[in-house]
Amino acid sequence: MTVPLEARAAMDGKPQVRRSARTTDRKIAEQRRFELEGVLREQVTRAVRKAGLHQVESKYLRAVRELRLMNHVYGHGYDEEFNEPVLQTLAEPPQSLREAEDAIQQLQQFALSLRQAELSPEDAGAFIRLYEHFQGQPPSAGLAQEWVDAAVSELGACFSTEDASPTLSSYLDNYERKLDLRIGQNDLKPKTAKARVKNIRQFIDAVGDLPLHSLQATNAYVFAQHLAGEGHANSTIKTRISDVSTMLEAAVQDGELAQNPFLNLKLSRIGTRGQHYAPLSDELLGQLFSIPKLPQAVREIWAFLICTGMRLDEAALCKLHQVKEQDGILYFDLQNAEVKNRQSQRRVPICSTLEPLIRRMLHDRAGCDRLFDFPIKADGKSRASEKCGYWMKKVNLNKISGDPSARYTNHSMRGSFKDKMRDAEVGLEVHNAILGHDQHTVSASYGRGPSLAAMKTAVDKAQHPYLGWIAQGTACREG
Repeated sequence: MTVPLEARAAMDGKPQVRRSARTTDRKIAEQRRFELEGVLREQVTRAVRKAGLHQVESKYLRAVRELRLMNHVYGHGYDEEFNEPVLQTLAEPPQSLREAEDAIQQLQQFALSLRQAELSPEDAGAFIRLYEHFQGQPPSAGLAQEWVDAAVSELGACFSTEDASPTLSSYLDNYERKLDLRIGQNDLKPKTAKARVKNIRQFIDAVGDLPLHSLQATNAYVFAQHLAGEGHANSTIKTRISDVSTMLEAAVQDGELAQNPFLNLKLSRIGTRGQHYAPLSDELLGQLFSIPKLPQAVREIWAFLICTGMRLDEAALCKLHQVKEQDGILYFDLQNAEVKNRQSQRRVPICSTLEPLIRRMLHDRAGCDRLFDFPIKADGKSRASEKCGYWMKKVNLNKISGDPSARYTNHSMRGSFKDKMRDAEVGLEVHNAILGHDQHTVSASYGRGPSLAAMKTAVDKAQHPYLGWIAQGTACREG
């Protein structure tokens, strides 16, 4: 193929490039001709792009200039003619894939240091170092990342990625297939996998699409500070970094990473401390169930929560066929439900106070799929939390309780149920089985746990003076 005049300088002056069809059969050679022409065109195009890296207006050199990294060493070589080592600075654009990866790593890490300084304004030393480096006010982390992203894109267009080390995003594609396989084997819940991928993508957005081999513990700390800046609790930060670490562990097993740099991180002081949910007293529960114009669906699901200790979505997503009866005992069968963890796959007995409501709902909703009509979001969770939370705020629970710092949510009813079980002197193993809590004992690993009859006896011991409306019959149900 004839090399265009304007491209010959990039091709060391060659007027033509050739590639063999690897056959003596002319017919077969003609069939391969168009494919080979495409390969040759790509060869010339890449050469032109590589030459363009040396142009002052190239995106690569702009990033290097703006970040004041012209003299930053990113590679080492050896000059045999002069018998001495040679240092390669970022001012000299890379000429190979490996050099390009090293340059990208240096640019990404410097952009990361700017983001880290913005997230930790109390670190005066980091700001001073950057101020001295730029001889003035450093650019914003966002602007620096834009320069780096443009440079990375330009380098990616210049070098073949066939043998390139995987980046976070490219390995994530492979990791998602692993998660899908686990879902198919019933080893992982779909919503757990979806949340994990979402957290990993957020990590990539925060620190950049770095090559796996360039990851360091500092990347995790930068992400942690980023999440803390958004107001997330320490527990949330740990969960999201753990999700990233899980992917990195898979990369180690695949041989793509020598070791997981996110092990043994110290994150306990990053983010706000989690505040436990305060249980609701009978007085507070009475106030909630007495809210004027309280929607019947909210009234009913609150009754579910306080009588069973179920989580909100366990009740909101419960299907009619999950209400079963055995030996005269009515219960919710969550053994195969999409719940929080394996311990949560359980049977939950329905107490005598709640039973009339359940039977009425089964009758009224015959032919329906679920007991409640709360909409379901894309992540598989219901919108019961928003609606119930809205109505819970109608009552100033902190003022009534006299505790302005207490945190009251729908989950508080789960704590209230546990307190009722303690007050009724129900054994720990029994009420843990009802709630779906881990038993944390050696003996718990033997047998099937408390019987349905024992759990039914336990829930019937709790008193619910605020649920008199159930025995009297409920009004027309609202959506």
